Order: sequence, then structure tokens, then C-alpha cells
Amino acid sequence: MVLFEGDTGYASTLLHLLCVKAVHEFDEEVVWIDGGNTVDPYSISALCKKMRMDKRDVLSRVNISRAFTAYQLVTLIDEKLEQEIIESTPAVVIVSSLTDLFQDKDMKWAESYQLLRRCVDDIRRMTQEHETISFVTDHTAGYGRTDNRLTALIRVQADRVIHMKEKKDGTVFNLPKEGRSTLFHPVPWNQSTLDEYGGDHDGEDGAYISPST
Repeated sequence: MVLFEGDTGYASTLLHLLCVKAVHEFDEEVVWIDGGNTVDPYSISALCKKMRMDKRDVLSRVNISRAFTAYQLVTLIDEKLEQEIIESTPAVVIVSSLTDLFQDKDMKWAESYQLLRRCVDDIRRMTQEHETISFVTDHTAGYGRTDNRLTALIRVQADRVIHMKEKKDGTVFNLPKEGRSTLFHPVPWNQSTLDEYGGDHDGEDGAYISPST
């Protein structure tokens, strides 16, 4: 169970990339529960085109459910998710913007806390019992100030926490549980890099560069 946290839109980019790569590399389905209206089928299609994959095949393997209230989100996670995992046996489960809906001003904080804790416990249990890879984001970038007490609920249960922070020269990735951090320079999604070309050393699309070059 991996938590992406921090007020950066790059977390959403990573989720879309991981979604496509999961289908491609594991040849299995993905279950995506969206609590912030962040999943974008057009981004998935664009990534498929970039990676030379059949977008229709990939999209047919991504099972998306959206929640528009905290109670809908609880129902999806607490009552629907495990059955979906059993039926589709996904390699990856994604839950995006988990805390957003629990910060509704019409909800009492104690109720939000208890419901979110139940959701996090469920995700953790299902990740272990069904041996999935689960990616969670705490909130939608730019959504507003996030209650850190809610994020802390996810942080405690996550096997790995990746905190992202935007800098002028890139994005800082911090792994607080491992005590490590690095500065990353994201490449625009529509910019090709050498490692994206397939083929062997003499292949038509190979990225091999001779040492004598």
C-alpha cells in the first residue's frame, strides 16, 4: 500500500502512468475508485498511444467507480471493492483523493474521521489478503487545505509514503519512512525519451547507442 501525498498535480500523472503500465506489464485489470473526479480516460488514451498500446484494450481493463459524497465513497470501499477484487483479480487498486469528500463542511469531524479510518483499514486489509498493489492519494491538488489528521490516518497504514513537493527546478520526492529524498525533473508526457523505444541492438526502433559513437 503506497500513499502519494502533497499538493502537486504530478501525483495524478503518476497514477495514470502506473495504471497503464500495470495493464501492460502484468496483463491484468486495474480497479480505480475516484473520490476527486481526477481520473481522465483521455490521459490514459494518450499514454497508450505514446507507449504503442491498444487504448481500447487498456480502457476495457480499467474498472472505474466515482464517488461524489463521502457516503458513496464509503459504500464503494466498504461494500463493493472486495467483491470487485474477487471478480476481476486486479494487479493494482487505485484510490484517488481519499480525504477530499470527508472534508465536507456539512459533515461532523468525528464522523469524517471514523468513516475514513474504516476505509483505510479496509484498503489495508484487502491489499494484504488479496495480494494487490494499492496506490492512494490523499487529496486533489489545489482542492484546498487538507486536514493533516486525516492524511495521518492513511500515512500510518501505508507501507510506503511518498511526499511530493514542487520546486522551481523540479519535484522533490521524500520517503519519510526510509529517510530518503531526491529531486526529480519530470519530462513532459508528450516528450519521447530513448528508453521508450523497443527493439534489440539492431532493431528498427532500438535505443541502443554504440560505445564508439
